[in-house]
Amino acid sequence: MSAIYERQKTAFAGSFASDVAALAITGQNGLKAALGIVQNAQVQFAQQVARIYDVSNGGNSGSGRQGATVPVFFVGGRTQGQATIGRVLGPQSGALCKFYSVMGNVCSPQDLAFAFEGGCSTISNSPAILKDRVGSVNKQRVEYMLEDSLMVNLGINVQSTDMIVNESISLMFANMVCNGQAT
Repeated sequence: MSAIYERQKTAFAGSFASDVAALAITGQNGLKAALGIVQNAQVQFAQQVARIYDVSNGGNSGSGRQGATVPVFFVGGRTQGQATIGRVLGPQSGALCKFYSVMGNVCSPQDLAFAFEGGCSTISNSPAILKDRVGSVNKQRVEYMLEDSLMVNLGINVQSTDMIVNESISLMFANMVCNGQAT
């Protein structure tokens, strides 16, 4: 037998079912964010890094030959984070106004935990069971704590063709902490 397209031998490393994945957001003082019907979520956390070179050492120092090593330095600067959540307004959107007022208060930024979990489950496809036991077998969970989060933008969009009200919020945050675990 000859392998087709085999450049390296592959080995099964695990699997997960995306239909049991779940996203939950919780904040300070037991704040549970009313998520409504989430279509997408994105979190970005970046650090400013400057690359500097020594102009007095262009690779010629010491030996006098071209092509010598040029030193480079990385200087770490400030961090900044942003997150967006895209939702469809519908039957589960009743508490969004409270979320806006809590998360939009510049004098009281909130710590928000974005928890993502999923995995494979042997349970049936009943939505009620999935809600209570999502990914209870071989579940993976990762939680990103967004410290000092503040809502900075709210957008609402509707089109005449489908009359679906889409909402998008943008958040900024100061720091991020990650905690991952398998259960």
